[in-house]
Amino acid sequence: MRDDNIPVLLLPTRFAASGSRHLHSPTGDGIVEAFRALAQEYAIEAKDCLVTAYKYATLPGITRERPNTNAITSLAWAYTAAHTPGASGDDLTRACAIAIRVLFGYWYPGETGGPDRIMAAHSLPASQVNRTAFAFLQSLPPPHKEWGTQVWQAMKAWPTLPGAAPQGGKGRPAGKPTVSRPQPATGIRTNIVHQLKGDEADGVLLLLPDPGSVQRWATSDPATDEVLRIWYVAVTRARRLAAIALPEEETEALANLLAERGVPVRAV
Repeated sequence: MRDDNIPVLLLPTRFAASGSRHLHSPTGDGIVEAFRALAQEYAIEAKDCLVTAYKYATLPGITRERPNTNAITSLAWAYTAAHTPGASGDDLTRACAIAIRVLFGYWYPGETGGPDRIMAAHSLPASQVNRTAFAFLQSLPPPHKEWGTQVWQAMKAWPTLPGAAPQGGKGRPAGKPTVSRPQPATGIRTNIVHQLKGDEADGVLLLLPDPGSVQRWATSDPATDEVLRIWYVAVTRARRLAAIALPEEETEALANLLAERGVPVRAV
């Protein structure tokens, strides 16, 4: 149950196409960093906060994997996914698939047909292969421009799976990784609303990037509007502090709507 002595915070936000670059309009800080600073004003620590959204793509954290990248850059993305707390199941599945492809290219250089065919040919259980791939990603150092050499040394030293027959340098990932600028560590959990499953936090920030959110709050019925119902679920996960990030041009309208309904509100 939220502490009604604390107003609902509205954070005017400039949303990016993906979740890694949402900015708090008044300060220019990343929206999660801004929320963390505001939560501290109410004596709420970062570990007791949660950032949520309707879609994974809205959440801050992992930059989307770019298509048509070289193997070492894809592996760098997979490393990031494997080391990101709260990474989505889809991202972790994709990360393991990338690591499997890289390892299999070295372990089974003469075989064709992709990882599934190689697994079938050598009776390799998918669970074993995925555990191996994830452990390999966890063992690697953080990506940098000369990361490829360290990856190669790790590949050669890693225990092989049954049937592996490496042949010299075949399967070595070539090139240098394109390393995305790391996002600041905030200590705040992130997850989509659908995955909260009754989870609560002292402070919760709901990200609403799409225009028209205020109109939806004002006119829709959560009994029939699934998206609105999900938003209500999100804000009720807050034990003490509920905050909403929305496009800056809609902040005043939502503040007025909440005030009309007797909800304490603070636009910051």
